[in-house]
Amino acid sequence: REMESNAHPVKPEPPPLERGGQWGFLTIVAFLILGINPSWGLPCALFVEVPIFQEDSPEGLSLAAWMNVAINLGLIGTLSYVAYDMCIAHISPEKAIKAMIVISSAFCFVLAFTWTYTAFGMSLAILILSMIGGAVGTFQVLVFLPYLTRYHPYLFALSRLGDVIFVGALSGLGFLQQALQFSPTIFFLLFAPSQILPLASIMYITKAKIGLNNATSSESAAALEN
Repeated sequence: REMESNAHPVKPEPPPLERGGQWGFLTIVAFLILGINPSWGLPCALFVEVPIFQEDSPEGLSLAAWMNVAINLGLIGTLSYVAYDMCIAHISPEKAIKAMIVISSAFCFVLAFTWTYTAFGMSLAILILSMIGGAVGTFQVLVFLPYLTRYHPYLFALSRLGDVIFVGALSGLGFLQQALQFSPTIFFLLFAPSQILPLASIMYITKAKIGLNNATSSESAAALEN
């Protein structure tokens, strides 16, 4: 009997967290919403509007190329943040993420009323928001996604799923605009509230300290409070 038990060892049942856990509804929704912003959603929203922007922009058909240049320039801001955080003084990732959410949301509201503004023969408002969108998108890759690794893999996956669902919803908003023929002002007024929602999610998640990965040390958990 001892040989049989050794030949077929009984695997201990993994703890609930390793099996995915029984996450509450609020936790699931919070991580889904958290995936909306920071993300590449803002640049995607801008490019959805390019056909309308091009009709009156000084750049004409070359507007998309200039927007792409501005988006890449946004990388400079994110790299500056990373360099400062690594070499000069540590910045709380939670505070940085909250600030990025607020900044991108505020500029979305502003663009809703200023997208026709031009200066120096350029669509200045559109290009400025393109630069901010590039900074937000690269911030997701360089800061936000590494930050999310402190949470359980299932919750990390939920946040990525939220990002994918949001991009699909953004496409749906574009189709709705074509059907109802409303202006970019209405488009961005509908889009902007979605950008501020993740602020409530990250405040809820960090305050409740839910979903931390098993590998996260007690020091890392304590750092969330600072």
